Amino acid sequence: MARATIKSIAKQTGFSVGTVSNALRGAETVKKETRQQIQFAAEQLGYRVNLDGLKLRTKKSYRIGVLVSVSPDSDEEWEGVEFTRIVAGISRALKGSRYELGVHSVAGLQGTMATLKEIVQNGLADGVIFSGTRHADPRIAYLQQNGFPFVTMGMSDSGRSHAYVDIDSQAAGHDATQRLLALGHSRIALVNPPDDLVYATQRRTGYAQAFRASGLTVDPTLIFSGPTTARTGYNAFEALMRLSDRPTAIICANEAMTLGVLSAAHAAGVEVGRELTVISTDDLQLSRYFVPPPSTYYVPIEETSRLLGEYMLKALDGVDPSETQKKIRAILIERQPDTVAPEAALNT
Repeated sequence: MARATIKSIAKQTGFSVGTVSNALRGAETVKKETRQQIQFAAEQLGYRVNLDGLKLRTKKSYRIGVLVSVSPDSDEEWEGVEFTRIVAGISRALKGSRYELGVHSVAGLQGTMATLKEIVQNGLADGVIFSGTRHADPRIAYLQQNGFPFVTMGMSDSGRSHAYVDIDSQAAGHDATQRLLALGHSRIALVNPPDDLVYATQRRTGYAQAFRASGLTVDPTLIFSGPTTARTGYNAFEALMRLSDRPTAIICANEAMTLGVLSAAHAAGVEVGRELTVISTDDLQLSRYFVPPPSTYYVPIEETSRLLGEYMLKALDGVDPSETQKKIRAILIERQPDTVAPEAALNT
């Protein structure tokens, strides 16, 4: 049987060679239905692209780099990011395209910058995806200066538009705080990521907005910042319990921090759900197994990761960044009443 070619697929489908070529590389200029028809025909005919020849002709790697942050400290704890699920979602979005993933482990900002420069200068990938956007992020500035395609998991404060997928952290902080205020809490603590991260600022903004809308003032002693680990949650709980006017509710920025708060509360003999309310955000559905399982704001990680891959392909096709930006709102999963019995409050 003769080897399937773009010409034979064109003859089979009735489309031009140019349309078939564009469809097989996933170009957005070809209608979705047409792409699907051509890709189906290619599969039926057993078409396989000669990537080695293609790379030589186009001077492209047909790889997308995904930067995965790892701690240089071997004793560092789980930070609550299920990056395997994110990578899997990106991979699904790339299925049917000519691109494959290359995962790069990076440690710290300096290490990340070194890896990015190696990718860009040595052509190790045609685009990159990374998370944890910072204020005045040097990674974004470097990639924009070099005209290198990228997508971030998280918004930025860059003066130039770029592709991103983000959880609406400001809305999550506001909604969780507003919920607790409506239930009668006024001493609400926030366990948040480091302040140099954009989403940490967004979460604090939403938290403060809810207080202002209720005519209350934020008490800065109720805000505890640190790495998104269980250790931070544990330390935050201990610090908050040393306050003369303790909180009756704690909002945690992710499940790892929530786990630390619950563990510290158990060690201190504080009954969560009776003496203290704990709410988690950026939930990945692991918290349903915590004791007690807290109310959480669920993040649809499958949708988030799929969009990262789709937007990366669009960025590589030169689609305007205004068409590749999305904020996703977290969904409340109520697992506890989230009220504190007056007779059991911590300050009585």
